[in-house]
Parts: sequence; C-alpha cells; structure tokens
Amino acid sequence: MVKRRMKPKIELETKSRLQKQQSSKNKSNNQFSQHNQGFNFSGMIAMKPMQRIGAELLQCSQYQKDTVGLPTALAIGSKFIAIGTQRGIILVFDLFEELRQQLGLPVSGSNTYDTASASVKKYGAVSSIDFQQMEANGENLVAGYTSGCIVLWDVIKGTIVKAVPDMHPSPITSLRFISEKTLSFVSVDVGGLVNKVSFTKPLLWTTYNVESECLLDGTAGQILAFSILPPISSLKYTPMNNTDNKKQPYHQSVNQIILIALSSAKSSFAIAVEPSNSVLYKWAKPPLEDMNVEAFIQSKNNESDEIDNDRQESSSTPDTFLPCLAWNWAIVSGGEHSVTPILARGWGCCIQFLRGSFPPYEETESKSDESIHWPAFGTHDEFRSSAPVVALEWLGNRSLVYLTLTNELTVVDTVMMTLMERLDFSGIKLVYAEFALSRNGTTQPSHNQDSDNVMSTTFQNSMISNEGRILVLCQEELKSLSIIEIQQRITTLEEDGEWLEALALALDHYDSTVKSQEDRKREPDVRHDIMSHPEFVSKIRKSKDEEWIAELLLRYLNLAVENAPESTLDRSTIFNKSSSRRQKNSRIDLAQSHFQMLAGVCIEFCIVTRRLDLLFNDVYQRFRDSGYTDVFLDVLEPYVLNDKLQYIAPEVMSQFVEHCKTTNDVSTVERCLLHMDVTIMDFDTILSLLRKNGMYSALIHVYTHGLDDYVSPLEHLFEAIFDTAATESGKQRRLDGSPQTAFERYGYKAILYLRHCFTNRTFPQGQELKPENRVDTLRPELLQFLKAKKYTSPTRMTPSELLARFRQYDYPYIRVLLVVDAKAFLDALSIIFDSPEVRFIESTDNQDTMDDWHNMIEQSPLQIENESTTEEVADGSELRSESFEVRQRNEKGMTCPDRMDFARIISLSLTSLESTNTIFGNVDQFQVTKNAFYDFMGKYLLKGLLRAPPSLTMSVIARMTSRLAQDDVIKLLQVLPRKAYDREKVLQIVEGEGMTRAALHLYKSGVVELFEGTCTSDAGAHHFRKVIECYLKDEDIKFRLGAFDYMKKECIGGSTFRTDGDERTVHDVLRNALCEKLSALVNLDPVLSAQLVAEIYIDELETILEALKRAEEGMVQFKFFHAIISGDLTKADVVAGPVLLSNLTVDHHQQYLELMARFHPEMVYQHLITHDNYRAEECLQLCQAHEIADASAYLLERMGNVSSALQLMLQTLEGRMMTLKRVVRGLSTSSSYPLSSRKMMRRNHIRKTNSHAYHDIKETQSVRQILTVALDLCERNSSTSSDKSGHGSQLWFNVLDRLINAKGFLRLSKELPEHCEIMLNVLSDLLKMTMQRMVSNVALPDLVRKITSDHSGNHLGEFREMISTMLSTYGSELEICGSAVDVMNDDVHKLLKMKFNLKMRGAKIGYVDGIALSKDGQHPNQNFSRGSFFHVGTTGNATTTSSVSDLRSEVNDAEGAKTALARLRAKRRTKQKQKLRHGKRNEIQIGMMTSSDKLYANGGSSDAAYMPRYEEASLVLSITVDYNDYSNN
Repeated sequence: MVKRRMKPKIELETKSRLQKQQSSKNKSNNQFSQHNQGFNFSGMIAMKPMQRIGAELLQCSQYQKDTVGLPTALAIGSKFIAIGTQRGIILVFDLFEELRQQLGLPVSGSNTYDTASASVKKYGAVSSIDFQQMEANGENLVAGYTSGCIVLWDVIKGTIVKAVPDMHPSPITSLRFISEKTLSFVSVDVGGLVNKVSFTKPLLWTTYNVESECLLDGTAGQILAFSILPPISSLKYTPMNNTDNKKQPYHQSVNQIILIALSSAKSSFAIAVEPSNSVLYKWAKPPLEDMNVEAFIQSKNNESDEIDNDRQESSSTPDTFLPCLAWNWAIVSGGEHSVTPILARGWGCCIQFLRGSFPPYEETESKSDESIHWPAFGTHDEFRSSAPVVALEWLGNRSLVYLTLTNELTVVDTVMMTLMERLDFSGIKLVYAEFALSRNGTTQPSHNQDSDNVMSTTFQNSMISNEGRILVLCQEELKSLSIIEIQQRITTLEEDGEWLEALALALDHYDSTVKSQEDRKREPDVRHDIMSHPEFVSKIRKSKDEEWIAELLLRYLNLAVENAPESTLDRSTIFNKSSSRRQKNSRIDLAQSHFQMLAGVCIEFCIVTRRLDLLFNDVYQRFRDSGYTDVFLDVLEPYVLNDKLQYIAPEVMSQFVEHCKTTNDVSTVERCLLHMDVTIMDFDTILSLLRKNGMYSALIHVYTHGLDDYVSPLEHLFEAIFDTAATESGKQRRLDGSPQTAFERYGYKAILYLRHCFTNRTFPQGQELKPENRVDTLRPELLQFLKAKKYTSPTRMTPSELLARFRQYDYPYIRVLLVVDAKAFLDALSIIFDSPEVRFIESTDNQDTMDDWHNMIEQSPLQIENESTTEEVADGSELRSESFEVRQRNEKGMTCPDRMDFARIISLSLTSLESTNTIFGNVDQFQVTKNAFYDFMGKYLLKGLLRAPPSLTMSVIARMTSRLAQDDVIKLLQVLPRKAYDREKVLQIVEGEGMTRAALHLYKSGVVELFEGTCTSDAGAHHFRKVIECYLKDEDIKFRLGAFDYMKKECIGGSTFRTDGDERTVHDVLRNALCEKLSALVNLDPVLSAQLVAEIYIDELETILEALKRAEEGMVQFKFFHAIISGDLTKADVVAGPVLLSNLTVDHHQQYLELMARFHPEMVYQHLITHDNYRAEECLQLCQAHEIADASAYLLERMGNVSSALQLMLQTLEGRMMTLKRVVRGLSTSSSYPLSSRKMMRRNHIRKTNSHAYHDIKETQSVRQILTVALDLCERNSSTSSDKSGHGSQLWFNVLDRLINAKGFLRLSKELPEHCEIMLNVLSDLLKMTMQRMVSNVALPDLVRKITSDHSGNHLGEFREMISTMLSTYGSELEICGSAVDVMNDDVHKLLKMKFNLKMRGAKIGYVDGIALSKDGQHPNQNFSRGSFFHVGTTGNATTTSSVSDLRSEVNDAEGAKTALARLRAKRRTKQKQKLRHGKRNEIQIGMMTSSDKLYANGGSSDAAYMPRYEEASLVLSITVDYNDYSNN
C-alpha cells in the first residue's frame, strides 16, 4: 500500500463543516486540530531573504542619523520594488535587488538625508506607496506621507510629477491605484477621509491636473482596513462562470467595474468606484463569540504568570484588534472551480469569506450592450484562528496567508479548506504602522481609561502580494514567501531515494488539484459516461499533471522490478498448496513479499489517480513479464471487494478467472463481479465466462445492471436447474433444510432472485431498483415467464435434450420450483399477490370439478408464442430473439396475469407430480409440498382473491383446521359461498378438531336454510339443537351466554308456514327443538333461561315445569324456581320476573320448598322468614322430615310454641357442638408424636395456630348459625319495658345457661389441652355474641342479678373478662362523649361572643363617609345605590362601597340598613320586656353580665363595642342600603 500522506491532512473547522458534523450522527474521528501542528510541518513554503535589499536596510537601521531612516512601507511593481522610509525617502530597487533610485534625494551627489530637499523633509515619513505602470509614461509611483501630502513620482527620472499637499488633513494610512490605464487611485487617511484621485494631463506638454472625488468624509468614523480588487485585466486568463456545469464568460460589464473594500469599526463595505460610486454590500462585524478575542486575552493573562517581567512588557497584549481585508480573484471550496471575487476578512480570531458573483454573458445579449450588471454578494464560509489576525494576504488564487498576534504565519488552501503550512515569525522584526484610534473606533474595551485615544498597529503596508509571492518588510531585511512547486519537491525526494514519500506527495497533489477539478467538471446527474471507460481514455484527455504523475509511477515500478530480490521458491509449484505451504514454513520468500508491496503501491496509486488504463497495460504487463501475475491478481482482489476498483480489463479478467480456478476458489470471481461496474464491461466475454463456470449470481448481476434484462438470467438459471434435476432432484433432503446438491442450490437461488425482484430490490445486493418504476413492468415480465406452458431454451439444444426431465412437462418452471421448495416459492409469489399497487387481470369461474377448473388457464401472448416455436428449435438464437421481441411488447403493459391462473397451474402440477413421488425422494416431501399449496390457497381464499372447486376447498379447510386458529377457519367459512364445500364433511372435520365455533357457524347456516325453505323441518330442528350444543360446549362463559340472544332472535316472530305441507311454522319447529335443550340452558344460566321462558313459553309454563322436573331428579326445576322466586329474575328483567311469579301457585311454592329441602336445606330458614306463600303445617312436617332445625323452630314459633322452638334450637346447638368437638380432635395430630416432640411443637406456637384454625371450620360456622337463629327467636319474643312478666328475659337466660353449662356436657377436661383450648375459644366467642345481643334486649338489673345469683359460685367465671371489657368500652364511650360536649360548649361560647361583639359594634354609627349624622339619623346624601356596603370602623365611622364581590363571601344575609337597625331595636325592646316581666330573675341575669352587657341590655352602648376584635382594623357589615329607610329609623 502507498503511504498516502507524509503528514496528516489538517482540515479546518469551518462553519459549513461543523454544520455537517452536527447534522451527521457519526462524526469523523480523523480530524486533526489545526492548533496542534508544529512549524514547517509540510515544507511547501519557501521563505528566502532578499540579501541585497536586506543589506541596504541593515545599513539604514544602523546609521539612522545619516541615512534615510527605518523602512515604513512597501510596494511591488512589474519592474521595481519600492520601500518608503521614516524620513520621506523612497528606495527603489529593481527585481535583481539593485538600488536604482532614492526618491527625495538628489540624483547625483551624497545620498545622506541632509541632501534631501526641503519639500521632502516637510512631507514627513512615507506611510503608503503603490506602483502603476503606464504604457506611455513608464513606471509611476504614488506616495502618501504622514503630513497628509500625496506625491506622484516618476520612478525612471526620480522626479516629482505632481504633489498634492492639502487633500488630506491627517496622515495617509492606505493608498492604492485602481486602474492600469489611468492615473487613478483611492487614498485613505487616519480621520476616515476617503478620496478617489485622478491625475490627468490635457496636453502632452502641460502639467498634470488633479481631480478628486470624496467617497467618505470621515463622519462615518475611521477606516481601519482597505483593499482593492485587482482589475480583471491584470489576470493572465479570463475567468469563467460555471453555471449548470457549463463554463460561460462573465458579462462584459465586469471589465468596467472596479471594486474596493473598506472596513470601519462596526461593518465592512463592498463599494464600486467605477464606472460609478455605489455601495454594493454591507458586511456586519462578526459577533463577539465568533471573534473569540476575550478568550484569547484571558488565556494570555493566565500564561503571563510564567513569563518574566521583561518578556511581559515586550509581548503585552494590545487593547484592540483591527480588521484585515484582502481581495482577490480566487477559488474557494464549493465554488465549482470558478475564479470569482473573494474578499477575505480577518477580525479578531474569525476569518470569513465574502464571495461576489458576476452574471454570465447571455448569447442573446448584444455585444454593444453597455448596461452595467452589478455583482451579487454573499457570505461563503468562515473558520477561526488560534489567535487574533493582524495581517491578511492572498498567495495565488487558492492560498490565503494570515499572520496572528502570536507571530504565526499560516497558509490555508481555500479549495480543500486545509492547513498547508505554519511558519514562526517570532524572531522577525516586522514593520508595522502605529496610529491613534478614537474611542469609538476600538473593537475591544480598552484597559487604559485615562487617554482619549487607543493606539493600534497595522501591517497592511508591510505585506504585499504579487505574482505568486508575498514580500514581507522587516526592519533590517525583506523576505520573500512563495509556494515550492510540487514537481520540484517530488524531484528532490526522488533524488534522495524517498520514492514512497514522493508517490504519497503526488497523490496529495492529485487530491487537492486534479481530482477536485475533475469532480467539479463532472455532471452529477449523468449515470454512466462511456468516455470515462478506461478503454477510451486517451492522451489527449490527460493533463500535464496526470502525465508526470504517471511517469513517476512507471519510473518507480521499473526501478523496483530491476532491483527486486531473487525468489527462493519454485515458481512452477506456486499453485500447489501442499508444496507451497512446506516452502513457506521453511523460509520467507523476499521476492514475493517485495512484489506484493509493489503491487499494492501501483494498484493504490492508479486507483486514486484514475489511471486504470495504466494499471492494466503498463503495470500489469510489467508484472507478467516478471512472472508475478499471481501476486498482482491476489493483491487486486481486496480492492474489488472493498469497492475501490470497479473495472478489470478483459484480458486481466480472464487471467483472474484462471488464477481462481487454479486455487479452487472460483467463488471469489463471482464475489468480485458483484462489486464491479458492469456497464463498462465486455458483455459477450464476461457472460460467456460466467455461464461456462456456473457463476449465476454474477450472471444475474451483469444482466440486470448492465442490460436491464431480468428474464434472460432466469432462463439461464433454469437451464442449470433442469440439467441437475435429472440426477439430483430425487435425493433425500437434509433435516435442517440446507441445500446439499447443485439442484437445490440453483433452485433456491432462483427463488431468492424472484423474491428480490418482487420486492423492488436488486440481486444479490438487496439495493433498491433504479429507476423506481422499473418494478411496475418487471413483475409482469417475470410472472409471464413463470406461467409459460412449454419450455423455451435460451441456447441451441437438440430435441433429445429437450425431452429431459422437467423440460417435457407442461409449465416446467413452476413445476420445478415446487419440487425445489414449494413453501419458499409460494412465499415469494405471495409478495406480489399481497402488494396493493399491483394490478392483475381478473377472471370469474363457476366450475365444480377439478378438470374443468384446470382447463380454464388463460393463454398469454407469450405462451402462444412459445407453443408456436417450441417445435422449431433448430436455431436457438432465432428463438431467443423472438422471445425477446415478445417480452419487449409486453413491457409496455403493467398488468400482471390472473392470480387464478397460477393457482390452477400449481394445482395441475401437483396433480401430475403425485404420480411421480420419486422426484421428491419420499412421500413426506410431497405431502409437505401439498400442505404448502393448501396454506397458500387458504390464505387467499380467506382474502377473497382466489376461488377453488369444492374438492380443493375441502382439502384447504382440512389443512387449516389442523394448523390455524379457529377464528381463521371461521373467517374462511364466512368468505366462501355455501356451494363451495360440503357442509356435512366440513362439520366432521371441525368437530373432530374441537372447533365448536366453526361448527356453530355451519349449523347456523343450516338454520338459515330452514327459514329460506331449502331444508326439511327435521334437518332445521337438528341444526338448531346443534347450535345450542355448540354454544354450551364453548369454553368462554360470555360466549356461551350469547346462546340466549340467538334463541330469542330465532324463536320470536310471526307465523312462517312451511311450503312442504307441514302446518307448523318455522318458529314452532325451533320452539320444540329449544324445549329439548331447556334443561341444559337452565344449568348454564337459570335467570336468562327463565327470562327466555317468559318471552317464549309463558302460555306453556306447566309443560315446561313438567319437562324440567324430569331433568336431573328435579335439580334443574329447583334452579328454575329459585331464579323466579328469589327475585333474581326481577332484578334482571322487571317485566318477565313479575309475570312468571304471578303465574306460580301455592303448590308451585310448596314444590319449590320441597326441592329446597332436598338440595339446599340451609336455604329453607331464610326463605321462610322472607316469604309467606307456603302452608305452615306442611312445611313443618317437611322440615322435621329433613331435620332442618332452624326452619322447624321458626315454624313452631310462628305457630305459637316458642318454648318448644327454643328447646329445639338448644338441642340442635348441643348436637352441633358435639360434632365440632369431634372435628377438632382430628384437626391436630400432635398427639401422635412423642412427648418431647409435642413440647417442642408447643414452643413453636402450634397451639396458637390451631386455636385460630377453628374459625375456618365448617362446623364452627354451623354452630354460630344455629345460635344466631336462637338469638333471633329470643329477640322477636323479648317482652317490652311495659311487660312485667319477664318471659322474654327467661328465653335469653335459657340460652345463656345452656352455653355456660356446655363445658360440662362437652367434658372438655378429658380432652387434650390444645383441643380444649380450641373449644374454649369457640364457647367464649358464642358467649360474647350472646351477651352483645342480650344487652339491648334484657334489662340491666335482670342481667346483673342473673349473673351474680346463678353464677356467683364461679367468681363470675366466664363473665369476668366479658364484664371487664364491657365496662372498659362504656368508660371510653363516656370519655368521648364528654370531650365532644366540651368542644361543642367552647365553640358555642366563641360564636356567642363574636355575635355579641358584632352587634355592639354596629349599634352606633356616628359618621358615614366622614359626614356626621344628625340626631334624627339624616344624611345629606341619601341617594345610595342599592347593593352598597357599610365598612364600620372601630371609632363608629362607616364608609360605603359598591364592590359587592369582595364582601359577598363574608356576609350573605344582609337585608339593608333598615332591616339591620330594626333587628337591633327589636332585640332591645325584647330585653326590656323580659326585664319588666321577670323582675328579679332578670336582675340575676344582669348581675352576671359585664358592664358593657348591662349597658347594652338597658338600651345604651359602650365604647367596648368599637374596640377591635382579634386585632381587626375594621368591621364590614354587608348591608343593602336604602338610605331613605335608614334615616326614617
């Protein structure tokens, strides 16, 4: 490989580049910082001192008193170099550095300053000079001085031509000629005055006249920078404008326009001074963040701590940075290689480009057109420098040079926007001008606030660019900077033997010059240019740079081959892998390594320089002559695979194929071809080569990309499939499906190719097809080819070969793909079938048999053509051309063949293949093929895109039921017409698979036929019963409940008579069928079933009940009764529930009780206490017979035998407690463990677990239930407070005694401790429940007496804890009530006090709005608006307001001043009446009041009424004012 660059390519961080990086997700990591490179890193800039001029300047600097002084300004002309000095003398040198004139000194005599004329001495120092050469007068030089004087010098004679001393009042800062034909220039002084001056001579013998025009009068501020665009006549060639990739000359007005650039402290301006004065563009100053000056100053201040004091003083950072301007005809990046006016501006650390565009010359314009077309301007790009820029100049038309404050001179390539070189100017004493700027002219805030002016420096008169070089004026020397020619640099490296560095430098030069120019010349929209073919590249098209670059490579190649080491291997056995491996293991072949390196260098070099003709001619021939062709081809391969090389010459390609064959790696050729540009290849050669070697992927690539032919490669691929099918198609397939034979590989390749084409992608890359609409014609082409009935050969074949396997059958292409992999082929076909934008021919068919269906295959024009030419195969080429013509005619159409044709062809092919199973290897493979076809048909039958005869439809349904979900099968049955399948056979299939919903759909269709009259009543009733069964078998309960809606819909309706003589209506048939399934429906949902009966069988209720009675021994009837009588039906349907309930008799209720006693005896008691539709005596007998204790006791109570009822309850309670004890014994098996284990279990709280387990025991709940019934009985029969018999209390005491004595008859002392503890807990809970019920029904004295008298011997025993808990609860309740009363009393007291204070404050109002009321309460202004409010203060002064919103939330019940005062007076009168009425009692009450209360009670008021409450400033009374009423009261 070639070492591409000697130094890394340093790209500038331009604004456009940064924007691209921000928009790109993957930013480049190969960018090098432009600030991290050292000086002279590229060596492409030559800086040489001009020694003779330097010697003169050195002498002037050493003897300043006697000489002309230090240099101040520099100018370059076509013949002379002029240097201005401090004492007004101008030194003129020729280009050979000889001093020719000292303008300002006598021509002969002493050259000291003392001999200078007085006029020169008064001019002052030279501040700016410029040359102009005129054809008639020779060289002229104009000079500006610090006195403001301008002098025109004749350089040849050394005399003053014209002096203008009074044009500028301040020193001249810049002065430049603007034309080569006239003595016109623009001058700028320190004060900002800008003049355009012209020297004219009316007659030859007269003196020059001075004409001046003021461009700026100084009011706009100081001009900090000035530059002029060189006239277009100064260029060596006429610039062209690239418009739409075509070069056109600029408009002729470009020859008349002269542009200058000026910069003030705020903006820069592009100004036209010829042919008229006009400001063309205003360029604003860069933002401070872009100038980055503050950051630079801060960094310098941080670095100053490490520098000594002397160094700090000499390198202090200035306060201000002036802009720098440089205008030139230049080339920039993105400029289409057009030389345009580019204004470069450096301001602070920001360097920007302003591009001017002149309009092109139009052919329609007249050459005599003198109209002026001004250029348009726009900012092009910008980047930042490492330090503020102090000088800026162009070096040629694509290199910009700028000097920074840190004495770094940087060269930038404006086309590639890269850093070319950096030079160190820290040891060079540059000449600069220093003058004072006004405060408003500074670009940075000054740190010296004492002075009115800021000192600034400029280098615009000490760095001058001219003809590819820059002269830099120093105090003691003059330096020349120029770019070293690339050929000179490469020649130097070549002479030094640095060949790789020379080649790398040549590549860099090619990238930055030749390649960039070619890229801009190339039209981006042209897909392929045949003239860019390597075979057509001629020497005429090669530039000089390309020629010497190619010669450099050939010189290196010849030298490397001639000096190559000798090979240590036998080249004759190099392709023998075993021998070469042994030789490589023994020693390294230096010659082979050398030629590998050499091949890499040559290939890389030729690819980069686009000289493939050189690579495959001279370079390849040199390797072949040396015997290292194999090395060259091996190195060539990775360049192709990495898409660096997209073309190989035919001769080299043939050698490459042979080389790969020798190494048994032919697939490499195919992989390489997929990466090459096939549009520039020799098709005949490459296609023949690919067919011969079986490289069908590459063959497809060449056909599709090079010839836009997608059918021909498929024909050749099928040829390979047919050839290998005869011997390999019947072999056993691998279990993992991987191809193991050529037949399978080719077959899968064809299927994959079809998939790519159908999805609008190229094969095998998978890229999008170009153009985008190509797929619209491609799909019909491929489908027409696939459905061809007869085989068509693309090559010449004998008739015997045509009769080979598969070729002799109808539809051979589809047939062979089915054998390869039917599923993969049908999946590929589904891609185009599923595409919504593809149009197909639509057809209809109503064929019932497979034969008729197969015979409907439509014959396309291509098939007819094939059939007519199949027998004439003598000339394969003619057949090929005829087929191609047919395809060409079909390309215009974009409609694909009928989908049904493909379904018929595939079905027909499978039918014929079924008799030849040997093709598949075994029967299983054929079954897989059929299943794939059935899946394919099922998919499109479901979508309604295909139709099939009944026999095929049955096979598809059978396949879908075994593979797909039930919903898909249902959708298919819904889509298919009824005649498309046999319903009975389908029912057998779906019922066999357990698809009840699919069967439901089919049975429903049978019910529909009953309504349509197309089936018998028995068949319809059978289908209806099956519908109900399908609903009942479904696993989803919600879906099962849907049966009721369906039955209501079908069974409710008017009369529909049968047409076959049956007098029953369809609804009668369905009702009879439903009656048979009613019991199953009741089991599903009794409520909905009862609702259904109410709507359908209300008149046949007895029959329905009788039918339900026989089902499940009455259990179904009980559910039905329960849904009606319990009220569940009424909750669901407020109409059906009462209707059915009203039709039930007492016998029905009695029957319901009997069924309840049989199936749910626990429900009898609750039913008895909530209903009364039963006969009590019969119910008592029934309950006694079924031993339902609670119900029997309730009935005894209802019959008046309360004692017997209670006794029955207590006996039942004892029996259930005994049962509970037996259950508790088996609850824990800890007794079976040894004693030690039982102790450990007790420690592990086993007893606690068992003690809580009894709550979940069924028997515990039974005990609690029977006790609750007994307590209910006692509560119903408890005597009232007026009853003195105490019979009710005795009932409670009987229950209490039985519970207290239960411990005895249960014999708990003989039980295990853990069992005893459980039973005691149960008894304790029962006692608590009893006592809680007794407290509210038994008098407390009776209860206490009972406990203390009957159970005093037990020390209150079981009651101790109970009584303690009751007393504790009672105490807590008393405490809560007491606290609530205290809180209430406190709140009431506060409210009363607040109310009293409000009354006292509003009782006396002396002022309203600051106006005192009269004694009778009159107010001068009595017209208050209604809705006003009084604000009563603490002093009795009231104010009114009309703002209702602020006060409405505080007082909402106000009725006006009249109502408020009336209430106050009424309360006073009431108090007086009470006082007189009660006398002494009132005195006692008044005695308990405060003095203010007493005063108020007596009708007066106190000052306390006006005191603030809770630090309030005022009181607001919401009073609706009607002042007339107020005054009257």
